Amino acid sequence: MANLSVRRLDDETVGRLKTRAAREGVSLEETVRRALRAAVADEEPIGAMIRRHVGAEGADIELPDRELDAPIDFSTDQYDPGKQE
Repeated sequence: MANLSVRRLDDETVGRLKTRAAREGVSLEETVRRALRAAVADEEPIGAMIRRHVGAEGADIELPDRELDAPIDFSTDQYDPGKQE
């Protein structure tokens, strides 16, 4: 297992960690381990997250009709790079 030293923690953060440790009946070190574990627990690949929410079979969804804009006519003087106004 790895060791980690964290320097320059402000007193308020350390105080809150100590309060949490006392409330949960564990050491300060265990409280920090739990906090770090929880901080990175949500790093789940997007595909796995989608499968967890919609199932392995996927889902059919209805998309609204798209509204298309008229195409831009680049042959007009407005878009002529050689023309200066």
